[in-house]
Amino acid sequence: MSFSRIALYFSCLLMALIAFFYYPKWKIDGSEGTISWDVSGYYWYLPATFIYKDLRKLEFSDQIREKYRPTPYNVQSFAHKNGNQVLKYSSGLSVLMIPGFVLGHVSAGILDYPQDGFSRPYQFGVFLWGLLFSIAGLFVLRSVLLRYFSDVATGLTIVLICFATNFTEYGFITNAMSHNFLFTLYAVLLWLIIRFYDKPGFMYAAGIGLTTGLMALTRPTEIVAVLLPVTFGMALGWTPVKDRLVWLFSQYEKVVVAVVMTLGIGMIQLFYWKAVSGDWIVYSYEDQGFSWFKPHIYSCLFSGRAGWLIYTPVMVLSLAGFYTLYKNHKELFPGIFLFSMLFFYITFAWDIWWYGGSVSQRALVQIYPVLAIPFASFLDATFRKKVWVIFLAVFGLFCVYYNLWMTHHSHRGGLYYAGDMTSQYLKAVMLRDSEPPEVKKLLDARKIYKGEIKNPTVLISAGDTITGLSPTCVKDTVQYSAVRSLKLPADNGWLRAEAVFFTSEKEWDQWSMTQLTLKFYKQGKEISSDILRVQRHLEPNVRTRLWLDAKLRKNPDEVSVFLWNSDGKKTVCMDSLSLMYHVD
Repeated sequence: MSFSRIALYFSCLLMALIAFFYYPKWKIDGSEGTISWDVSGYYWYLPATFIYKDLRKLEFSDQIREKYRPTPYNVQSFAHKNGNQVLKYSSGLSVLMIPGFVLGHVSAGILDYPQDGFSRPYQFGVFLWGLLFSIAGLFVLRSVLLRYFSDVATGLTIVLICFATNFTEYGFITNAMSHNFLFTLYAVLLWLIIRFYDKPGFMYAAGIGLTTGLMALTRPTEIVAVLLPVTFGMALGWTPVKDRLVWLFSQYEKVVVAVVMTLGIGMIQLFYWKAVSGDWIVYSYEDQGFSWFKPHIYSCLFSGRAGWLIYTPVMVLSLAGFYTLYKNHKELFPGIFLFSMLFFYITFAWDIWWYGGSVSQRALVQIYPVLAIPFASFLDATFRKKVWVIFLAVFGLFCVYYNLWMTHHSHRGGLYYAGDMTSQYLKAVMLRDSEPPEVKKLLDARKIYKGEIKNPTVLISAGDTITGLSPTCVKDTVQYSAVRSLKLPADNGWLRAEAVFFTSEKEWDQWSMTQLTLKFYKQGKEISSDILRVQRHLEPNVRTRLWLDAKLRKNPDEVSVFLWNSDGKKTVCMDSLSLMYHVD
């Protein structure tokens, strides 16, 4: 048996073991379940259409959210001006989920579970189908890579993608999101393109059109995938471009079939929008959009929050592989490079660039089959040098360990906060098994003071009742406490704000967490601020003393301190506030 086949079988087996026994999301209730958050938004079409027959008003939605709690609030739809509810996410993933939905619906009837679209059999059916879809993608990817690269490079590429990238998270565990389904569709698209150029036929052309149509129907930005069948295998230069265009024109009947299939699949979404809203085109993401002229390139690649190369460093081999691809497979380089750069640009231009709750950059997972080509190219080229082999072995093992650490702490370990990480916090917890309680403050604060505070200057005393801040509560109808502003005694050193906090109900959404805030001014102009989201550190009905450290920078001359409820609805109370200045 070949090495790549052994690697494939090993990866699939371990993948199934992790999915079923390490963190089986289908067994978990609420917002950690299989059908939760974004998945529930994509999935909502299926119960609305086939169970409740209510695709316009979605009147069943509140009852489902109350019973199964897939999200703490409505993220699935928004109210249109005509009174109907328009689903936020496009319908492609629900089309791809149909086998899992049918399995769940039939099983619920046999096993006497509620046939409501969300009971345990539906959770399992969608989970199982997502896992099988991911595994199928690996089989197809192996076939694609073997066409151009050695058996060893192919096998190692599959192993490293499975266990050294966030495909571990989105292919194994959170496997009902759009990314792993698109991962497989990209692998299938590459396979179909190769077969089409080997032996042009209507079936391959229809398959290309069907696949690209489903991809665009799942995430509209995936329409850029149409570049792949046009440019794949085309070398650089005017002559290859001219020859490709002439050849495609000679196959115009098949090209027409592919285009018609793509447009036909895409029309599903247009018909839905027309039926529900009366408009052919609806921008369902409301106030979310793209910064086309200021894409978040550095943040998406290197930020502590969700930097791709920070949390998935093994993919630097894929980026380096574009060079070896250019040198050794000139016919593959232009199409793969052009598509990848355009995809990066679109992905990084999205204003919610951390893709809420993302483990690394989840929006790149779907193109790993495309990036696997330069990845395997790099491995193939470097295996000829023993020094490189040793380096790759050490680096690869580190990336596997780091990725598994990250995946574990995303779910069970509790040290990785997907989408909320910071560089300071990562440095403090990286590859550790536990953290001191105060380290969690680095998710919000830039620094924490670790030394002993000596001879502080007290600006606000814990017993000072004239501040207007102690005691104080913020809640749904009172978003801000009173603000106290004070002159700073010097332009360097540290400030520590300390108080006792209490809540009867914990807020889990970080964007709605109450913030203890320090704002710094220079000559009346705000120059910086530091915050502490206090509900990260609170348990219901437990009085807890917390403090926020701020390193003075940019020479501020004034500070204001207050409590903000961040548009949240939970009540948080604070008393015994003190504020002190000290130097190292």
